Amino acid sequence: MKTRLLVALLLAVPFFAHAEFTGPRASSSSAGNRAVVTTVAAANKAAEYTPVLLEGKITRQLASERYEFADATGSIQLEIDDDSLPAEKFDQTTPLRIKGKVDRRWNHRQRYIDVKSVQIIR
Repeated sequence: MKTRLLVALLLAVPFFAHAEFTGPRASSSSAGNRAVVTTVAAANKAAEYTPVLLEGKITRQLASERYEFADATGSIQLEIDDDSLPAEKFDQTTPLRIKGKVDRRWNHRQRYIDVKSVQIIR
């Protein structure tokens, strides 16, 4: 009985193996192939989930985890979790590098950046 169970388990193991292709994708519409947006003006026109890498300043805090961000091309709202903020204190004059993705509010009109990391530029 134990032998049969062991044989059955050994035969099932290859079916549980999982591999993932990490090379280029055929479609340019996938999030992995989208160009990174580097200005607020471009982010305000970009599709949802487009990756962004912005450099500018947080001009003010709007709510608990919501901020206004500006660069030379315009301003946009950011949504930043507290654990994504730098440990060092900063203010509206501190230059920052923001990494994240474009997202939209529930009404699909207002774009904002869902921030993954904030770095102080030195």
